[in-house]
Amino acid sequence: MAVTGAVAPISLVASSWLNVALFTLELVLCGHYFARPRPLTSRIAIGTMVLADTVCTLAIVFEVGLAIDVTKEHFRFVVALAVKIITTYTSAAITQLSFCRIFYALPDLRTGNKLVSCALIFLIFVHLGFSWASGVLLVKFPELGPDSGIAFTVNTYVTHPSVRAPTMSNPGFRVGAVTCAATDLVVALCLGFKFFKMMQDTIPGYRTRSLVRRILTLSVGSGAICATNTLVMLMLLLEGSTVFNFLGTIQGRIYALSILANFLLGLPGRPRDATTSPSSIGGRPTLSSVAFTVPSSMITTQKSRPSANTANASKSAADRARFTASTSFSYIDQCDEALHLHDLRPGSLNGKVNSE
Repeated sequence: MAVTGAVAPISLVASSWLNVALFTLELVLCGHYFARPRPLTSRIAIGTMVLADTVCTLAIVFEVGLAIDVTKEHFRFVVALAVKIITTYTSAAITQLSFCRIFYALPDLRTGNKLVSCALIFLIFVHLGFSWASGVLLVKFPELGPDSGIAFTVNTYVTHPSVRAPTMSNPGFRVGAVTCAATDLVVALCLGFKFFKMMQDTIPGYRTRSLVRRILTLSVGSGAICATNTLVMLMLLLEGSTVFNFLGTIQGRIYALSILANFLLGLPGRPRDATTSPSSIGGRPTLSSVAFTVPSSMITTQKSRPSANTANASKSAADRARFTASTSFSYIDQCDEALHLHDLRPGSLNGKVNSE
């Protein structure tokens, strides 16, 4: 469906405003992400995604001017459209690869990590290839437009009167959209299942927690937000709704915000049982400082015993009571849900505690 007349500038300007707002939030989250040391591969992926979103945002702003002034050259609009296609699906591929990496790294729960991961990677590169081919062919044959049958992606944002709407009868036109939506859906289902099982096994009282909080955690962690947005866009495209163009403009930012939120929120702890030693779940816990407290009754008992070693025992108890630290056992038990008091056995602590 072509968006013509006054609807085109208004719709595109509104979507561009929302896109700039989401892009600003993305930059803020990136600042928090790079504030701490991160793996090199993750930094490269996030940096590439931010670069793609920056180029896409500039193309959207440029497209607003072209849509308002219909006398502008048609080729410029097609170039902006091609840039949006390539950059948007680049962000989508980076996000999907990051989710796929998380899925592969999680403990195996009889879901066939390697087989599913290979299938996901294949789907990612299929939709990325069709999307890039669509953008390149649009630039190479601008006079044909999106209705030429050479575009293999759905992200043809028809907002300029000189650009015709794509025909839904073209079977190759929806390849990029279908494979991208299928990839998002499979990733969300696989990660959602694993996260749900892991949180049940590792977080005390998980079944009694707020339903809204559980849904939010699973949605952000599994990429369900991306999958929902992609599926809604696909349904709107099939119905010929103009809302598709609005959602398509911010699609890349939704991908970026989803993976950034996932990295910043962290992942659930690994499953463990009561007999699992600390070294078997990723190494011994390292505590920078621990506060040891001695009940006053113990000190009183030591003083009341008539013994030649009463003074030495009292002095030893007082020295132990003066051990100071910034973190207590109770605070650790509240904040680190994968670490409990019975994990802290003698000899399990790395480092030394020096008395004052």
